[in-house]
This record gives sequence, C-alpha cells and structure tokens, in this order.
Amino acid sequence: MRKFFLALAIMFPGFLLATVMVPLNINQLTEQAEKIVIGHCTDKRVYERGNMIWTEYTIKVYEVLKGGEIKEIKIRQPGGEIGDRGVKVSGAVSFGKLEESVLFLDKEKDGAYDLIGWAQGKFHVYWDDKTRTKYILQNLDGISFVQKDGKPVAVEPIKMELEQFKALIKAINAQKKGK
Repeated sequence: MRKFFLALAIMFPGFLLATVMVPLNINQLTEQAEKIVIGHCTDKRVYERGNMIWTEYTIKVYEVLKGGEIKEIKIRQPGGEIGDRGVKVSGAVSFGKLEESVLFLDKEKDGAYDLIGWAQGKFHVYWDDKTRTKYILQNLDGISFVQKDGKPVAVEPIKMELEQFKALIKAINAQKKGK
C-alpha cells in the first residue's frame, strides 16, 4: 500500500492533496508493531535515490515498550528538500531536532524502520505547563480515512497523558501474550 501512495505522489504531485488510509486503532498499531519505542530525534539526512528525495532521521531511544532493547534507530520517509527542489508526501512524518515521540515500528529494512500506518504510528510527546504532565498527540493532517469497504470515516487524532498511553500499550501487549 505504501508503494501505491508513493507512486501517486510521484506521478501526480500537484493533484495529491491527501493520503487515503484505513484507520488503525491503538490495539492494531500495538499488535502490528515489531517495536514500540520512545525517543527523540538527534539527526536528519536528506538524500536522493533515483528520482525520489528521501529523509532519514536518527532517533535516540531511551525507552522500549515492545521488542528488544535498542539504543538508536533510523526512520526513512519519502520526501524532503535538497537545494531548491523538494517533495512532500502526505502521510509521511517529519521530526524536529530533539522532538520526543512514541513510535510504532515495522520490521527493519536496509538499516531503517518504517512506521506502522505512516503518520498513524508517530505520537508527538509534549509537556503541558498547566497540568505539569507529558501528553502524546497524533498528527493526522493531510490524511483522509476510509473503512475497508471504501466508505469515508472520520478519525480523531489520539491525545492522552503519556503515562496512561504507556500503560495502555503494556496492557495490550500483556493481553496478546496471554492468548
């Protein structure tokens, strides 16, 4: 499915306004993920392969919620800017320097990971001064969702306290192991 969206973005860059995806809930993200990690972006590298621009982000991992221990990962996403040329792919994610995130990762391929469900698999972590609490928030801008039968469906980005989110993921993992 990823290759299909990428092909559309390359063939019709001026016409592709939104990526269309089947929504994934927390259970599905957790079950499909090879690894779930919390970390922050330490570096970014933009390069060209063939006719496509790619951006590779280095993430320092400081907590693993699923999968084996790992200290650092690379996430490769289509799009980026080289000089005066740029490619934007709706549904692909970007990371700011030192941005903290919870990431739902697919299997490693060619030294980098993909996110489960593209932007659905990245949750930005932020600090709320009023409540003095860390929260997570999905950014689903530019994505339209459809049910498996093709009917449009409204999806609200997930927002909750980070500790509550971590507990939910651990409970889903424990339930899955118990079956």
